[in-house]
Amino acid sequence: WLETIAYVILILPDEKGLVDINNFQSHLKKYKNRKLKIGAFTACSNVTGISTPLSLLAKLMHENEGFCFVDYACSAPYVKIDMHPEDPLEKLDAIFFSPHKFLGGPGSPGVLIFDSRLYHNKIPDNPGGGTVDWTNPWGKHKFVNNIELREDGGTPAFLQTIKAALCIQLKEQMGIENMKKREEELVKKAFEELKKINGLHILADNIEQRLGAFSFYVDGIHYNLIVKLLNDRFGIQVRGGCSCAGTYGHYLLHVGQDRSKYITDKIDLGDLSEKPGWVRMSIHPTTTDEDLYFITCAIKDIVTNISVFEKDYKYSSSNNEFFNVKGNGKEKEELNTWFELSSSL
Repeated sequence: WLETIAYVILILPDEKGLVDINNFQSHLKKYKNRKLKIGAFTACSNVTGISTPLSLLAKLMHENEGFCFVDYACSAPYVKIDMHPEDPLEKLDAIFFSPHKFLGGPGSPGVLIFDSRLYHNKIPDNPGGGTVDWTNPWGKHKFVNNIELREDGGTPAFLQTIKAALCIQLKEQMGIENMKKREEELVKKAFEELKKINGLHILADNIEQRLGAFSFYVDGIHYNLIVKLLNDRFGIQVRGGCSCAGTYGHYLLHVGQDRSKYITDKIDLGDLSEKPGWVRMSIHPTTTDEDLYFITCAIKDIVTNISVFEKDYKYSSSNNEFFNVKGNGKEKEELNTWFELSSSL
């Protein structure tokens, strides 16, 4: 949105870290005379797993003659999505998500669903094969009327689309209520175990009603070193950094404007050593109690033995990553074999 002609307004968090509805309403009042108003919301934070009150936000947008667009990337695998609830003011005008967070979803294409009345394009975003009814030698042509066909030029992603459909069907077969119940059990256990670890801070820990996303940092230990150690020593993959949520991270980590300017100036000079971040651990309803306990024990082991473990690693400020000083390059050699054709072919 920042790269469009839109004037972008951020909704501030309230004292609990949730959406400040009063702040949102003040913006709606201030810009009530704007002809086009779009509320672009995330259904759920991929950092904290905290959901957004979409029904209320959608209703406020429509009461002020605006539209409601929702990014379901984080929560689509786990929640019911209803674009047309009983109250028409709570409808969602457009939703979008990438199915790669679904069980079995990596490699599938993004999904966009919107009210066809929003579409006014005379020319598709990517003209290509299959988007026209006819052409002639005198420079004339006619694009097809069907919106989906018109916006899907070239060879369709058949296999990827089938994969997306199958992972969505799998979600439905697992049952949303079943997943919700199991996830609530796991979230409760995760909070209990993580809070036992000295120096570990869960972001937005005042809100335990969430999906299975936990972001945390540990006093005195770089988040990316924890990520590296979990992978190398325990075979656990987590994500380090700001999870594509740098703006939200300013609020979560209480980074003011002066501090932010200092950090970004260093980044612009190629030094990422001051770049803030966290470790994000994601748990799925299929996660077992034993798996969760293994993960939390691994984190505790790292925190307890960091003075020993960190000796094997060296930090690079140019990419904010750690690499094993005892590495012999074997991992890279093994990766290269993934791209080799069999000699028998």
